[in-house]
Amino acid sequence: MIELAQNKMPKARLYQGDFSCGLADDLRQFKYDAIIATYSLHHLTDAQKIRFLGELLPLLNEDGCIYIGDVAFTTRDELETCKLQAGDEWDETEIYFVFDELKVAFPKLVFEPMSYCAGLFTLRK
Repeated sequence: MIELAQNKMPKARLYQGDFSCGLADDLRQFKYDAIIATYSLHHLTDAQKIRFLGELLPLLNEDGCIYIGDVAFTTRDELETCKLQAGDEWDETEIYFVFDELKVAFPKLVFEPMSYCAGLFTLRK
C-alpha cells in the first residue's frame, strides 16, 4: 500500500504504524498545523483515545488543530438510542465517541454534529 501511494505521490513522506500503540516515533520529530483522523479512532478504547490525543496535542504548532471526523454522539443516551435502533447492525467491536465524556479530559474540545450518528471534533492547543 505504501509503495503504491509513494508511486502516486513521490514527494510524500509516508509512514506505517499502529496508532493503538501510540504515534510512530518518526512522526514525533515534527510540529503540525493540522492533524486529521477520519473514521479510524473508533477502534481505540476511550482510555486509548485520551492517551493518543494527549500525545498529539504537544506536536501542534501554536495555532494548530486536531480534526477528527467519526461516528460520534453528543451524549451517552444518544449513543444508546442509536444502538437500540440499529439492532443487529450495530458493530460491537467499535468504540464510538461520546462528546460529553471526552470533553472532561479535553475542555477545549468542540463537537459539531453532522448527522444523527457522526460529527467533527476540533481540538486546539
